[in-house]
Amino acid sequence: MKLDRNANVNYSTNPGNFFNLPFTGICSFMKTEICLDLARLGPGYDVAILGMPFDVAASARSGARFGPRGVREASTINCDGLYGMYDPVRDTYYLDKGEKIIDCGDVDVSPCGYEQAFENCTAAVKKILSTGALPVVIGGDHSITIPVLRAFTGFDDICVVQFDAHLDWTDSYGEFKYSHSSPMRRASEMAHVSKMMQIGLRGLGSSGKKDFDEARAWGSTLVTARDVHEKGTAEVSALIPQAKNYYITVDIDGLDPSVCPGTGSPQAGGLLYQQVSDIMEAVVKKGNVVGFDLAEVAPPYDPCGQTSLYAAQLILDLICYYTKKRSMEKGI
Repeated sequence: MKLDRNANVNYSTNPGNFFNLPFTGICSFMKTEICLDLARLGPGYDVAILGMPFDVAASARSGARFGPRGVREASTINCDGLYGMYDPVRDTYYLDKGEKIIDCGDVDVSPCGYEQAFENCTAAVKKILSTGALPVVIGGDHSITIPVLRAFTGFDDICVVQFDAHLDWTDSYGEFKYSHSSPMRRASEMAHVSKMMQIGLRGLGSSGKKDFDEARAWGSTLVTARDVHEKGTAEVSALIPQAKNYYITVDIDGLDPSVCPGTGSPQAGGLLYQQVSDIMEAVVKKGNVVGFDLAEVAPPYDPCGQTSLYAAQLILDLICYYTKKRSMEKGI
């Protein structure tokens, strides 16, 4: 029995009748190849998926620990995309140049603390980076961005582009400085993070004026959801700061709850899927994307699976934009 390079199901006894349907096999992202032992992960992959099923740092409703599993299951609907997919909007093909994606499973997390989980996450992302693959991390609550970004100490001049309803600039809850409300504050303290753009901001009381003032004083470019709706994605994309490297983080509550209800802290008046996808494409075109995460998908609040489906699509979009640009740069 032979295992296909792009799938995690066995061929049938007649390899000519190989369907690889979404409901067969194991739910890796898009049913890609699986590597659960990072010590064995070698070079040659364009993208490496990593789950961070951690929501101990959520201040409202928990449930994002089930995000990686939910997003992976939703992503299987696009498993045939591993053989190439045509985009009728852009009139172009994606993932048709032999691009290789691998799913590295989940970070091992503690059920009641963050230290071990964060250390494991940082180590896993560092290993992925050492192979040359783009780390794509699925959360988990938004605190997961902290240990992911810690892995990028070998990079400089990183601009973090955040899609989120919330500013995430809270310094602490009491003495606890690593909640899902503080990843951008913690990122601003990292020497390798030099710039920031925060898109989709809204919601009464989501952060105090002091936090907004301090974010602006640090140099962050703040864009409300209303700005995106009124000005359009092209005008907003023109505000992306110039930087050597870019890291994209998507909190799914950046999208409107009519689109993505399955999250712990939904806020009305949010972004639409196409707006987020278009601005992500603009980031990829502008510079060197070195990492990506998507957080706060909470399947328990989304019985129809709609939020996981949109999350999986956004991840796929990012992968398509990223690999297409790399192929063009290589002249493939």
